[in-house]
Amino acid sequence: MTLMTAFYISMSLTVITAVLAGAWLIIKSTQHKALRPLAGFCLAMAGWCAGHLLVQFEALIIRQTGLALLLANPFIPTFFLHFTLNFIGDASQSQSSPALIKTMQRRIGIWYGLAAVVSIISWLAADNFLQPWLSFSAFIHLDGFGWVNLAYTVLVGLEAHSLLIWGWQVSSANKRRSIVAMFIVGGWGLLLATSFVFPSVNIDVFPYPMLLLPSYAVLLVYGVTRYQLVEVNQWARKAINWLALVTGVFIAIALFSAIAGSLGITALADVPLLQLWLYSLFVLAVAWMLSQPAHLLADRIIYPGAHLDQGTLDQWLATLQQCQSWESLKRTAEQLLQQHLGRMLHVEFAVEEQPQDPTIYCLKRSEWEIKLVGWEDLTPSLRHVGEVFAALLLSSARLVEQRLQLAKQEKQRLAEQHLVELGSLSAAMAHELRNPLNIISMAAAQTDKTTRSYIQAQVERADQLVSDMLSYSGRLELSCEMNKLKLIVSTVASYIEQNYQIKVSSDIENDLVVYGDCGKIQQVLTNLLENAAAFTRNQSMPQILISANNIQQNSGDNCCEIIVHNNGPAITEEMKKQLFIPFVSKRAGGSGLGLAIIRRIMEAHQGCVYHSDSMGWNCSFICQFPYPK
Repeated sequence: MTLMTAFYISMSLTVITAVLAGAWLIIKSTQHKALRPLAGFCLAMAGWCAGHLLVQFEALIIRQTGLALLLANPFIPTFFLHFTLNFIGDASQSQSSPALIKTMQRRIGIWYGLAAVVSIISWLAADNFLQPWLSFSAFIHLDGFGWVNLAYTVLVGLEAHSLLIWGWQVSSANKRRSIVAMFIVGGWGLLLATSFVFPSVNIDVFPYPMLLLPSYAVLLVYGVTRYQLVEVNQWARKAINWLALVTGVFIAIALFSAIAGSLGITALADVPLLQLWLYSLFVLAVAWMLSQPAHLLADRIIYPGAHLDQGTLDQWLATLQQCQSWESLKRTAEQLLQQHLGRMLHVEFAVEEQPQDPTIYCLKRSEWEIKLVGWEDLTPSLRHVGEVFAALLLSSARLVEQRLQLAKQEKQRLAEQHLVELGSLSAAMAHELRNPLNIISMAAAQTDKTTRSYIQAQVERADQLVSDMLSYSGRLELSCEMNKLKLIVSTVASYIEQNYQIKVSSDIENDLVVYGDCGKIQQVLTNLLENAAAFTRNQSMPQILISANNIQQNSGDNCCEIIVHNNGPAITEEMKKQLFIPFVSKRAGGSGLGLAIIRRIMEAHQGCVYHSDSMGWNCSFICQFPYPK
């Protein structure tokens, strides 16, 4: 292959790729208007490369047409400038953009007009622009106003790239990546295209870089659109696969051709390598065109009646991905399968023994799994449909799971926010109630003894409720340390015995320690013992026992387990479900917040509290305070 042949092929490929890229961008510009001037850039690039081919013809009108296309190169950077203004337009609308950018967006027509004026004057002044050079029958030699043409082209290109620099500073992550890609590809294009000025500056070297121009328009379009249009990345992946395949075949043929003579295959060794490559390229092209029909034919033979095309798969996937719940996904999946196969089928997300009809199980264990049960007697075609559908169902199940998790997290966030707001309101109300309670207490001092005693009892009850509300709704700040548990228990037990006249027994080793906030531990024990005293005071022989031990939890962590037993009435099954809920489990004279406060304190200590009636006592409450790791 001669250099001239390679040049003609390169320019022709550039024209074809640029025209195809421009046509595709025009189609996509209905959704992304910023791509329209980029399509113009590709078509202008195609015209410039076509001009290099047309000037090689002897016919004057064809040669002049080619020269006009070459001298129209100011349109190339003008289209790029227009695209740049549109591309960074979103960022300029949300930022305090320079007035110049907004003005240029409104007056872009002036730039096209200047490009047209420069191109026309250059063409009218082009008396000696086409001259023979090296092996070319004609090549452009810039002279006089031709250099003005080139200077204008360069200046507009610099202006566009200056705007991109500003756009990079104010754009989002993906736009920044596109701008970086444009700069890299722009440098590549500049390196390739500038070799066309070699004859104008008396450099008699063949313009080898121009042989790689077919890559310029494709790389530029890909760099711009890969972060905006997903299908571009799919096409790029396929293109790279085929490029790697063709390159590998060419290398293999070259190696085999080199050793064919030594293997006795003289006929193959005598065939020019270029012809072998062309034959291989033709065979690969035919194989590519036949691959899809062959795939469909194989499916029809192996799975007759399956009738699975890409449109059906896309419709299935789109329908399944619209489901927002497991019930909706199950119902939709069964309808799709039954409509397609015309028979009763089921989809389940939990295992059922011996299903009556063919069933697809979509199960979540450590990972999502698909299992087809009852499909053994169905034809291979129907089983193939089931397997393909199951794969789509699997991805849809993962999507539903993610949606439900996000919904749960959002619900939890809103609930927590509501609790925070409610807690702040409760704390504010509790503080406000203290003042009228104090006034009522002082006013009661003027009443008779019976009335005063009754009012003070009610004030004390209300004050206790206020204190409990503050404890429950206020912010818990812990000061944790190792505490002698027996000392804490004896202090709280003495308080209970004095106020309730009930004996509190304990079974705690002297050296046993508990890790936590001493005041909060006392509050937990006080609340539990007050409840125990209130519920055992009517027993003939009231008994309360506090025991404690070091244990190891199921998680492997060590903790101090404190248990408060009493022989009061057993807690009903219905009440067990509502323990620790504010204002539900309420003893006579209590606020209904005691157990709720205990749970909150235990959670703050990373511990837990629960009830048991299987420890030999009517009622036992267990508190586990973990030790620091």
